[in-house]
Amino acid sequence: MRRLLLVMAVLCVVTLYVLAVATGNTGFLSQYFWFAFGFASLLVLTLAVMAASYWWKLLQSRHRQEFGSKIAMRLALMFTLVAVLPGLFLFGVSAQFISHSIHSWFGNDTEEALNRSISLSKSALDYELDNSVRRAVNIQIALIAANGLQSPVLPILQTYGQNKQFSQLNIRNLHNGQLVAEYNPKHLPAPELNPNLLSHLHSTGSIREIESINNILYAQGWLILPGHNNDKALFFRQPIPAKVARDATLIEAAHAKYGELSFTKKSLQTFFLATLLMATLLAIVLALLVALYFARQFVAPILSLADGARAVAKGDLNVQQTIYRNDELGKLTGLFNHMTVQLRHSREQQEAARHYLEYILNSLTTGVVTLDADNHPITYNQMAENILGQNLDAILGQNIDQLSELNPQSAMLADVFRQILSTKHQNKPVQITYNHKDETLILLGKATPLPEDSGGGTILVFDDVTALVSAQKEAAWGEVAQRLAHEIRNPLTPIQLSAERLAWKLSDKLNESDAQILNRATNTIIRQVAAMKDMVEAFRNYAHAPALKFTNLDLNELIREVLVLYEGSNCTFTVNLSKIVMYVNADSGALRQVIHNLLKNAVEAASADALPHISVTTEINNEHILFYVSNNGKTFSQEMLLHAFDPYVTDKPGGTGLGLPVVKKIIEEHGGRIQISNQKNGLACVKITLPLQVNRNAKQ
Repeated sequence: MRRLLLVMAVLCVVTLYVLAVATGNTGFLSQYFWFAFGFASLLVLTLAVMAASYWWKLLQSRHRQEFGSKIAMRLALMFTLVAVLPGLFLFGVSAQFISHSIHSWFGNDTEEALNRSISLSKSALDYELDNSVRRAVNIQIALIAANGLQSPVLPILQTYGQNKQFSQLNIRNLHNGQLVAEYNPKHLPAPELNPNLLSHLHSTGSIREIESINNILYAQGWLILPGHNNDKALFFRQPIPAKVARDATLIEAAHAKYGELSFTKKSLQTFFLATLLMATLLAIVLALLVALYFARQFVAPILSLADGARAVAKGDLNVQQTIYRNDELGKLTGLFNHMTVQLRHSREQQEAARHYLEYILNSLTTGVVTLDADNHPITYNQMAENILGQNLDAILGQNIDQLSELNPQSAMLADVFRQILSTKHQNKPVQITYNHKDETLILLGKATPLPEDSGGGTILVFDDVTALVSAQKEAAWGEVAQRLAHEIRNPLTPIQLSAERLAWKLSDKLNESDAQILNRATNTIIRQVAAMKDMVEAFRNYAHAPALKFTNLDLNELIREVLVLYEGSNCTFTVNLSKIVMYVNADSGALRQVIHNLLKNAVEAASADALPHISVTTEINNEHILFYVSNNGKTFSQEMLLHAFDPYVTDKPGGTGLGLPVVKKIIEEHGGRIQISNQKNGLACVKITLPLQVNRNAKQ
């Protein structure tokens, strides 16, 4: 803004100078007076708009009751009065002075003095012209005496020209204008001979006049040389004395100027008053604008400190106010900046400590949620979101008792928090079953109260122990399966052989009815023994899975091979396999067993529907392969959703309950995961996620 004011001030000075020159000059700039006046008016309007904008800002600040607005308004009013009143006073006095001065310029005394000066000037010029004629007459006489012009006349012209200080002498033939002789050392232009001049010359015998050549006044004229037919004449040109010529020129110019001014007296007064008015307006508006600017600059440190105080009150400690001057206000601003720096350093230390604590909490594999005294969640770490699988920002500041009213997911969170809160005054943690999306998690949580002097509240700490519990269950069931397989397998073969031997030995010795009873009993024993052998084999497979041989294979191709086995089933298959070849590093036999088990279960479940339908889909998502098997008909029960992967849990008649646990074990050994769910469209869905093999060129 300061540069803009400087530019406007320079423009004002230049405009006033041009306007003043155009007012008092009748030459080149006078014709541009109104252009300069229009530009000055535009400049006044611009300055007035700028001043009005300053006033508007001050009024708005006063209306908003901003700190410092009252003193800024008071200073602006004082500066306005100081700028406007002297300007108006000077304008009134100057206008009166100009009006009286112009009237005095054109008084009768001035005009009479100029007229008499003109008369004196003409008398002086006529005197000098008479002297030049008398000298020229002497030359005329000398030429007549020179044998009637029979002798050479050029020496006479040169002699008299040099002695009498003539600038030009020549003799011309009046009939044909031919030059007879000439003395012209300054190479002045030749005089013109026109019919009017010749007629006057023949009638009077002489002509004399004053002429200006190259701003020099000359006394010149013609004299008839008596002789044959008076056909020759002498032309003379002699300079007027410099002082007389200069005075005459000045008097003539002054008279002409006075006449011009007299003619434009009213216009001149208008121009002077317009120039004075414009100068006054420019001075007043520019002074007003500068006064408002400096008034605002004067209170700028106060306003700056007020803005800084508000920013600090809102928590912004990075604010640094500009120091406008080196006085007390500047020192106060410097102290304020120093205070904000100290506060910022203190807060940075607190932030560093808080970030350090957050880093520690986020580095934990345990979820941490803090509640205030009214059981409103206020903070949490990233692992808490990862374990719970929900965005906890949405529940911050809400009472956990009110979360149940929001949505089912929030209701589950509220139930988890309440169960953990129940351990607040206990020493043992609580184990919680938490259903999230397509899987069931087992959480272990503990609540710890915070000290009352720190505001109270509670810290909820919980961990996902699903894998640990699953591993414990698998280890326990593996040991049970190993012992059962060992204890059951040994007596099965003797029992089967004994039953077969009884049937062979006694079938011929019994009557027909007894033989039939014996055959039915022995066949029952043999079938049950075979079933128990299958169960023992399943125990053995679950307890001691064979070593896997990993190779790179195409999952889509493997699925197609297994699907061929189900072409004769009564189910309709919809197969949507990815067009991208999906290689996995897997054991072909184990993965084939997984696919076969899933398709077999899907076919059995879909048979409960009149139009059994199975959907098989594969896709790639973020370097992972997703494999879906969905079926209509029978869906998963709530018990199966919670314990489907626990051994010996099944909802099929005659099922062993080891199919899905074995599948889960195989998938986990391949670095994947398996999930089951019931979809909204009434389909049961099994989802398998496997890592995509990056090195696809390693296909064997």
